[in-house]
Amino acid sequence: MYKLYFLELKNRCFLVFLTWLSLILVGYLYKETLLYLIIEKQFYENNNSNSKIYYFIFTDVLEIFSVYIELILFVSLQISFFYFLYHCFIFISSGLYISEYRYLKYVLHIIVLLTVFSVIISKSFLIPLMWNFFLKFQVTSYFTLHFEAKLSEYIHFFITFYYIFIGYSQIFLLLLLIFNYMISSSDFIKKFRKVYYYFFIVFSTLISPPDVFSQILISIVLIFFYEFVIFFFIMKLNLNKLLIW
Repeated sequence: MYKLYFLELKNRCFLVFLTWLSLILVGYLYKETLLYLIIEKQFYENNNSNSKIYYFIFTDVLEIFSVYIELILFVSLQISFFYFLYHCFIFISSGLYISEYRYLKYVLHIIVLLTVFSVIISKSFLIPLMWNFFLKFQVTSYFTLHFEAKLSEYIHFFITFYYIFIGYSQIFLLLLLIFNYMISSSDFIKKFRKVYYYFFIVFSTLISPPDVFSQILISIVLIFFYEFVIFFFIMKLNLNKLLIW
């Protein structure tokens, strides 16, 4: 019996590794497309303020190649991670009760949805906003500062904040799990609502550029999501009560 489990585990690990290797090969064929998707399009457009085209520089003959390799490994790892979660779920699902199976499936769906939502928001809004905010400091009233960005540094900038936003987005999973156990008590919600509001404001201050507009916008989004989750679980609780009656 144990040999069958080890054989299945070995086969699934091999499939994950083969998928990761295949993604690396495909990513290398489309490396320029991946680089174009990572770099914001405003670097290819004229800047309205000084009519200057932004560009990237490199100072090492191996830098472009290393950037491509780092980018390919980064993208292949993100996709392989979800495939790895899928195989883990399938492997342990045969030993779970129906309620445990549904609950774990629900948690995995939430992880995937939060990750996808975080990728879309960070790629289309947060990372460009932070980059443009810090880029504005090159314009001063006393002297001119000329910024030449290295391609490798921008990739590091993007990957670093990507992982930060992904990690922060999973905090909502913890909130959902807490609500799942505590939603039956209205006193709990009333008692800790202000604490969560304060936490959202501090959290938005840490992840946003140091301007008031970004902090307020992110705080409003977090509070709206918090209230939506509370409303969802209250409706779910009331529906369960009606079904019992």
